Amino acid sequence: MRSAVVVVKRFLAGVSLLGTMSIGALPSCPCETIVKLAVTAMPVDSSARGQYGPADLFSRLIERHHWQAARLDRLSVVRTYKVENDKDKTLALEVVVMEYRAPRTKLFTPTSGKGSGFIRHHVFQRLMQAEAKRARANKDPDSLITPENYTLEILGKDRIGSFDCSVVHAIPKRKETDLFEGKIWIDNQDFAIVKISGHLAKSPSFWIKQVDFVRDYQKIDGFWLLSREEAVSAVRIYGKETLTIDYQDYTVNGAGAVQALLTSSRARAVRGWRE
Repeated sequence: MRSAVVVVKRFLAGVSLLGTMSIGALPSCPCETIVKLAVTAMPVDSSARGQYGPADLFSRLIERHHWQAARLDRLSVVRTYKVENDKDKTLALEVVVMEYRAPRTKLFTPTSGKGSGFIRHHVFQRLMQAEAKRARANKDPDSLITPENYTLEILGKDRIGSFDCSVVHAIPKRKETDLFEGKIWIDNQDFAIVKISGHLAKSPSFWIKQVDFVRDYQKIDGFWLLSREEAVSAVRIYGKETLTIDYQDYTVNGAGAVQALLTSSRARAVRGWRE
C-alpha cells in the first residue's frame, strides 16, 4: 500500500503542472492584466489559422487561458478518484463535489467512497488539500509551460471528436519531476487544450520506473474543462498502479447548483468498482 501513496503523491505533486492551461489553475497575473488579455484573446479569423509557429501558437493558447479564467466566477463538478493495481482491482474510490469560487477558493465535499481508508485519507484527501492550498496561494502551475522550459515542435494536425486540432510536441529542456515530455492537442478554433498525453521527464523515485499520463478536456458552455485524468505508474517489484479522476455534472457560473450536485452525487451508485 505504501507504493500507492508514493506513486500518487509524487505524481500528483505536479499533476496540475501537467494540466497545461487548465481552467482549474488560477491565473498568476493581476486582475487588470487578465481583463486586458480577455479583450485581446478573441477567436482569430479562420484565414489566419494554421500559420502559427510554436511561439505564436502558445501565445494564443495562453491568451485563451486568461480569457476563460477572467470569465469564470463559479464552478462545481463531481469528481471520482480511483486507484487500481495491475490486476485491474480497485484499491480505493471516492466521490467528491468540488466547488470553485473566484478568485482563489476551492472547496471539496466527499459524498461517498469505498476501499482502502489509508489511500482515501492519505492520498485522495491530501491531493485535495494541496490543490486548495495552491488556489489560496494563487500559484499558477501553467507558468512552467514556456519556451524556457520546453522545446516546442508542431507535429501536424489531428481530429478529436468534432474538433480539428494542432498537435504540439513538448520536449523538456531539463530532466525534472515538474516537467514532462509529450503531446498537446490544441483546438484550432478556440486555441484551447483538448488533450495532453506524455510522461514525467524524471522519475520521482527509484521505485518508480515511469509515470505516463493522459488528460482529456471537454467544452461546456464555451469553457474548456477537464473530463478525465489518468496516470499509470510502473513501480519496481509491485507492478503497475493507475490513478484516474473522472469529472461529471459540471455547472458553470450557476447559482444554487452545489446542493443539486450534492444530492445527485449521493444518489448516484458507485460505478466501476471491481472486486
